[in-house]
Amino acid sequence: MKTNSQKIWKAAVVGGGAFGEAHLRTYASMPQVEVAGVFTLERDRGAVLCQQYGGKNYSSLEALAEDSSVDLVSIVTPEDRHLEAFQILAAAGKAIYIEKPLATDLSEARTILELSRKTIAMSGHCLRFEHRLAQVFEHLKGVPKHHLSFRDRRTRQEKDTYGRVHPAYAMLCHEIELSNAFAESFFARVMALETRISDGQVDGMTILIEYANGVTSVVEGGWYLPRQTQCIENDFISILSAEGIDEMTMPNLGYYRLSEAGMEVPNLAYGHGVYGVEYGPLRAALDYFVRCLAAGTAPQISTVDDAFGAVELIEAAIRSAVEKRWVERTRA
Repeated sequence: MKTNSQKIWKAAVVGGGAFGEAHLRTYASMPQVEVAGVFTLERDRGAVLCQQYGGKNYSSLEALAEDSSVDLVSIVTPEDRHLEAFQILAAAGKAIYIEKPLATDLSEARTILELSRKTIAMSGHCLRFEHRLAQVFEHLKGVPKHHLSFRDRRTRQEKDTYGRVHPAYAMLCHEIELSNAFAESFFARVMALETRISDGQVDGMTILIEYANGVTSVVEGGWYLPRQTQCIENDFISILSAEGIDEMTMPNLGYYRLSEAGMEVPNLAYGHGVYGVEYGPLRAALDYFVRCLAAGTAPQISTVDDAFGAVELIEAAIRSAVEKRWVERTRA
C-alpha cells in the first residue's frame, strides 16, 4: 500500500481548554505533524496557546475550516458542542479526531455518525491505546468473554467542571466504550442506578449490561474521591474470559511521590511528557490516526461507530435509572 509517510501533516485544534492544550502539546511533539493553530471562543487564551505551540489563532471556526493547508482537526469543545464543529469541518473535507463523548444527545450523535461517512474520522476514546489495555485487547480478540467489570472514580472537585453533564457522559463513557469493545457485541439490555451524595448533577452511576452474545458487564463510578490533588483516580478493570482473568488498576501504585503536600500518585500510564515528547494513550491514538491518513484508510480502532455505540448505551442507562427498569436496545 502506498503511503504519504514523508508528508508533514498540519493539525489544528478546536477548543482551548485543558484537553485542547493537551492535543496541541501532543501534536507539537510529533515529528510528522505541524501545529496549524487553534480556534477558541476565548481569543486571549488562543493567543497564549499559539505563542506556546505555534500556528494561527483563528478568528472563527469557519476561518479554520477554510484554511486549505489544514489536514486534520481535533474537536475538543465541551461535550454538548461537538455537532456544529463536526458539520463545518466535515463539509470542508477535513480529517477529524473528535473527543469523547461523541455527543450528549442520541440524535446529534447519529448525525455526527452519518457525517463521518464522508470523511476520515476517529473518536477520542484513547484508552483503547493505553499500552496494558491494548495488549489485553490483542490477546483476547475473538476469545469468548464471560464477565467484565469496570470502575472509574474521580475526585469531588472534578464535579465543579465536568458536572455540567451526567457522569455517564463525563467519565463513564470511556468504560462503556471499553466494555462494548471487549464484549465484541451490541448490548441487549441495561439496568442502571444513580448515586446522589451532593447537590446538583448526579454524582455517580452503576450500570448492569447484558450483551446479545451473552457476555455480562458492570460499569460503575462517579465523583466519589475526597477533594484533594494527590490521588485523583481509583480505577479498576477485570476481564473474565475463556483464557482466565486479566486485571489492571489505574494509577499504577508502583510509583508515588512524597512531598509536604502528601503522597502523590501520578498516572504515568495515561500520559506524561519527557524531554519535550508526549507519551501515553492520546499520543498513541493521534499517531495511529496520522498513520491512517498517510495510508488513506479509515481508522479501525476507536471509530465513530464505537463512540456512537457508547452514547446509545448511555442513553439507555439514563433512561433505565429514571424509569427504574431494564431498558432494551431498540436500534436495528
